[in-house]
Amino acid sequence: MYLLGTGLLAEELFAVAMDAGISVSAFIENMDPERAGGTLCDRPILWVDDFPEGGRCVCALSTTKRTRFIEQVRDRAEFVNLVHPSATILPGTTLGAGTIVSVGVVIASNTRVGEHVFVNRTARIGHHTRIGDYCTIQPGANIAGAIEIGDRAYIGMGAIVLERRRIGSQATVAAGALVTRHVRDRTLVAGSPARTKKTDVDAP
Repeated sequence: MYLLGTGLLAEELFAVAMDAGISVSAFIENMDPERAGGTLCDRPILWVDDFPEGGRCVCALSTTKRTRFIEQVRDRAEFVNLVHPSATILPGTTLGAGTIVSVGVVIASNTRVGEHVFVNRTARIGHHTRIGDYCTIQPGANIAGAIEIGDRAYIGMGAIVLERRRIGSQATVAAGALVTRHVRDRTLVAGSPARTKKTDVDAP
């Protein structure tokens, strides 16, 4: 497997992969050419143009803007899932290509997780929930059942989303927020209960 990224999260996901018995061949850099040729976690760092044809990978970035990096290698890559062995994924749930499920995550039954979603450690996702592509769900977030989350939404650390709510595309739920109402597209909500703080803003 190749990890797209060379930051701190890439180092963490290297450990997740190793714990899952998955060998990481190299890290891929796309911002600073001078980093290419070096090493990270005793693995080589390759420049994005040198990504090998047919390489299996996931994107080790938490930003919902990781679409750019993914598009740079899409024609050459095979996107796979990285799931830590401590995660629980119940029957009837599906994961899209390139999705990462980290340590201690629980995903209930009959849930659909989109492509290139990052579910960070100990997050909880309820049954019959639909999560769009490129979403980020940060540590300890608790998403109830029958939730709909649009593409590139960002759910902050420790946030709670009550059942049967909709989180819009590119919406941001701040850390620790309690979502009791629908959240519109490109809207930032925060607080308990969550209230709109900004509109017409992209998720981080």
